[in-house]
Amino acid sequence: MSKILHIFKKDIRRHWLEILISLALLAIYTRRELHLWQNSSDMFFSSPFSFLLSGSYIPFFLALSWVFLILRVVHSETLVGDRQWWVTKPYQWWQLLLAKLFFIFVFVSVPLFHVQLLLLYHAGFSTLANIGRLFLMQFTLPLIIIVFAFALASLTKNLAQALLGIGIVVVVLIAGIWLDSITSHMTGDSSRAIDTLESLLLFGSLILVPVWQFARRRTWTSRATIAACAGVATVLSLIPFSRSVEESYPLISLSASPAQFSTPTIPKAPDNPSGLPSFMSEAVLSIPLNVSGVVPGSVVLINGVNLTVDSSDDAHWTRGWVGQYQQLWPGSQRQNLNYQVKRKEYEKAKAKLQNLHIQLALSEYQEADARTLVLPATIFRDNDLGICRLSMRGYQVLECRKPFHSPAYMGRFDAPQSPCGSVRRFPNNSPTNLDVAYAWSGPTIEVFPDPGLNPIVDYQVSFNPVPRIPDPHSTAPIEHSAVYLCPGAELRLARPVFKRRFLIQLELPAVHLQDLVERDSFGGAGVSIDLRIPR
Repeated sequence: MSKILHIFKKDIRRHWLEILISLALLAIYTRRELHLWQNSSDMFFSSPFSFLLSGSYIPFFLALSWVFLILRVVHSETLVGDRQWWVTKPYQWWQLLLAKLFFIFVFVSVPLFHVQLLLLYHAGFSTLANIGRLFLMQFTLPLIIIVFAFALASLTKNLAQALLGIGIVVVVLIAGIWLDSITSHMTGDSSRAIDTLESLLLFGSLILVPVWQFARRRTWTSRATIAACAGVATVLSLIPFSRSVEESYPLISLSASPAQFSTPTIPKAPDNPSGLPSFMSEAVLSIPLNVSGVVPGSVVLINGVNLTVDSSDDAHWTRGWVGQYQQLWPGSQRQNLNYQVKRKEYEKAKAKLQNLHIQLALSEYQEADARTLVLPATIFRDNDLGICRLSMRGYQVLECRKPFHSPAYMGRFDAPQSPCGSVRRFPNNSPTNLDVAYAWSGPTIEVFPDPGLNPIVDYQVSFNPVPRIPDPHSTAPIEHSAVYLCPGAELRLARPVFKRRFLIQLELPAVHLQDLVERDSFGGAGVSIDLRIPR
């Protein structure tokens, strides 16, 4: 124990400047976060100067100072190269390891934990009731920063090698994101065993390999082990081990669906369409849908769409399932399905008459514990939402703060019945508060708090009207409106409860793909054509 404390004291004397810099940045970060609503008010910047004044970059530099501090402390007794003078001292490798970990705990983890307690208390939330989850929060972003920096320091000799290592990691991450983007598709239920294996390979190697490096100092073996584990985890993440969408979403008939679909007449593209810009590698098909039949007190989510195209010449192709993030609320409304296809396939088939076979993966949620919230004029506290206020940037949203997680909710605002009235008109001359607006945040599995440094999560409850059509068979244009919240307005809030998920199949026969690409986002409302269930 005395040798561990000796190394610890030596590191304090040698690295006092790095300690001072990290603590100073932590103090600046704390002062910024103590200002209520600061995060929500600096989301938009009119100039680089306003961005500098906002201090939004402070968390990044704080994390960077921790990485630099850990690199300097570990490099003071380097584990790489031929100048490991510390092995001539009466040190055991485990004593050196514990001394470095103790240093990081004292000057990174402990100050951050006390700052988080202060932020909870200052925001008006109980520290005692939340201290358990605050401990869990240390195993999210703070632990990731520490583990990465410690592993990097144990496998490099100096800052130059560390910067090279960071560059390699950035390149690998960019390549992984690129590979994921070109292979991404919607899948069914993912395999928890595979997800757990990926985490064990990645984080397990980052934790265990530095210990091995302290014990044996086999640098190239340690580097190869981490690279191999990261490579295997990356490959596993790109392989669709999950169940297929068809297995996760049981097929039901269209008549049993809680939402009914039809499509308006699709206007024809110009005789000589200009085509897609040369830089576009994909064409986005935009399929308009008229939606009705959603039961009040429920919402239907479009989770994914699969489009299969065939024509009279037996051409047949599909990209597979593509994720969609759309909400279908009660009342007739218009939604567009967006489906990306390869440009090569599109160019071949754009002028031919095609039959479109559409599959929709849907989820249905119902409200529970519904209640009415009357908006006050000042900041207010709500058991479910946390601490909220009307937005200072326009009253379309509520700005709220809550510890660790934003809650799940279903919200409804009857704008025509509210006391707010139509007080503003927008550039398109459409008045506000013409329609009912909804807000949605889906339930999540809350095992750990959201990764971050601040235990207080800023989020917005945004009420948006859906694109309405007065009558599915009408040729009238779609009505676009905006909502205006004000003190005294009544909101209906409820907890979303999952009911079921299912798959439906539709058909859209005899259509030109170029008509779907060239049309306006919400144009072309006309005589309705019913989508038919394939036989």
